[in-house]
Amino acid sequence: MGAAVAVIAAGHLAARLAAPALGAWAWLPVTLVQWTCFAGLVARFAGRESVSRWLAAPGGGARAAALAFAVGLIPLPILLTSAGLLDSLPLVLLWLAFAAINPFLEEGFWRGLVLERTSAWPAWASIGASSALFALNHPLAYGAISIANAHPATLVSTFIMGVGWSVVFQRSGSLRWPIAAHAVTDLCNLSVLTFMNIYVPRGA
Repeated sequence: MGAAVAVIAAGHLAARLAAPALGAWAWLPVTLVQWTCFAGLVARFAGRESVSRWLAAPGGGARAAALAFAVGLIPLPILLTSAGLLDSLPLVLLWLAFAAINPFLEEGFWRGLVLERTSAWPAWASIGASSALFALNHPLAYGAISIANAHPATLVSTFIMGVGWSVVFQRSGSLRWPIAAHAVTDLCNLSVLTFMNIYVPRGA
């Protein structure tokens, strides 16, 4: 768990250092710092064999897939009501690229590595701790630059997603469904536009 706390701290520090100079674009160094941490820690403590196992065909049947996407679609109202903000080709390409890359790295770390490193814990404790840290990463790292990520609703929704995807991983033995659902989430929440405060929740 110390590594997870360090990742959050690194993201927060990157946000604080980058925001004065880069403004809305501070999300880029934050993302690169966290992605580097995720990839490095998975490579160091899990390795190729574990990653191959995580990406194997999932078990658990249709219920596992249904649960993964049920929680992954929580931010769908954002996309339905604010899709008009996607009016810049460069931002659309960044939005799509983020959704294509981020789920592999986040799920590999938060679900794959963290859950397996705490597998000796009771299931509720392992899932709860991993999901809580996953949720806290959003306001503490991206929330330092993004109004929406600092909003309490984001903390609650990401915790629910973390629990759901953790259960799917434990039941299916694979990260395929969590990765796919996470990609849907990153599309639905307008990720890059949210980081840049182009999308801001009403009342925030």
